Amino acid sequence: MRGEYLRPLLKLLDVGLIAAGFAVAIIAYGVFYPDNYSYLTSDEVLLGFVTDVCTVWVGFELLEAGGDVHFLDLLLVGTGLDLIAQALLNYFALLTRSLFLIVAGVFVAAIFLTVARRWFNAASDGSPKGTLMVGFDPLTQQLAGSLGQPVLGMVGEASACPAGIPYLGDDSRFEEVIERKRPAYILVSDTSAASVSPSILLAQRLRGVMVRTTPGLYESQLQRIYCRGSQPVDLLLSPSLSPESRTLAIQAIYTNLIGLVLLIGLSPVLLVVSLAIVLFAGAGPVFETVECSGFRNIPFLLLRFRTRRTGKKGGFTWIGSLISHLHLVNLPQLFNVVRGEMALFGPRPVRRAFAQHLTEIMPFYAMRLSVKPGLTGWAPSPAGSTFANELTQIEYDLYYVKHNSPQLDVEILMRTLFGGMPVLSENNTTA
Repeated sequence: MRGEYLRPLLKLLDVGLIAAGFAVAIIAYGVFYPDNYSYLTSDEVLLGFVTDVCTVWVGFELLEAGGDVHFLDLLLVGTGLDLIAQALLNYFALLTRSLFLIVAGVFVAAIFLTVARRWFNAASDGSPKGTLMVGFDPLTQQLAGSLGQPVLGMVGEASACPAGIPYLGDDSRFEEVIERKRPAYILVSDTSAASVSPSILLAQRLRGVMVRTTPGLYESQLQRIYCRGSQPVDLLLSPSLSPESRTLAIQAIYTNLIGLVLLIGLSPVLLVVSLAIVLFAGAGPVFETVECSGFRNIPFLLLRFRTRRTGKKGGFTWIGSLISHLHLVNLPQLFNVVRGEMALFGPRPVRRAFAQHLTEIMPFYAMRLSVKPGLTGWAPSPAGSTFANELTQIEYDLYYVKHNSPQLDVEILMRTLFGGMPVLSENNTTA
């Protein structure tokens, strides 16, 4: 019960920490940009401050409702919401935006919130501790350890309880065990979700207990959809794996605009590489095409520079090796983007025959075709990676389909630029 009384105080502390973060940003803005700061009126500073605090607090609450809040997630969500809110105020001439105030304020506030929340969780010795497992499947024990809490035991069928885990009784004793053990987490296995009373789980959530299913925790921890234990029909009929038409429309607008700008800006590079292929790659076309499965399984011809000799040998030319080394092979895919066949972000393009074969093996593979293939995506490249297994790839791709949004596209861009994910590399297409 102590946690219930502390919850309102914790919310006030969150608001105070966010306010402190933006206060630090305002002070820094006055120090580093005194001339720009002098143009702001007191009303603009106050309105901007209130907008900053409210939007970041809303973003933090949304993230916390879905589980543990990570610093990068809060930074991206808070910055995105704040930019949108201040853009609207700027449109109505109510506020002059400052990118420094937004980014610096969200950054400092995110540091304050994550540090304070970790300190609070570590210091609240009187709060519930431990994880109660309901049922058991291959993921349960592995994921329970990721919560950073001791395993209190398992409720469910005795035969399913693994060695080393205390058995606390069957499902009929679930409520009694909760009152006796007072867990901080309740982890429900995929196989036992239907046998647990939803009213009991809801009551525990209202008390502040974190209730998660193993597929949900798998998705949260690994940022991919759990497909290994699901029946194909469960995924095919899941409404959460259908992207919203409004999101797709918004993405089509900025994808086409950015793609056109990139195509125009990189046209000198395209011309130079094309000329080099004509002069040094021998007889043959400048571009080669690959038939791939596109949006809603509509086939399209993916473009890329020719790097091999034509004919039976088909070895790499020296200019082709150089183009590959510079990661310019797939630069012509910008034409596919401008033509609407591809997007900047999305599952990597897959050869049509390969996609048809995988769909026969894994029917839910077709769900990845509900969005356009992208130049770069959420799934790591399989080349030289431990994620070469196609089932793991589809789990990442379905995560993108489920959480498809401009915010996720921004995170993919950040990971691509600063996290080592290849951009426009020749590995983007499955052989």
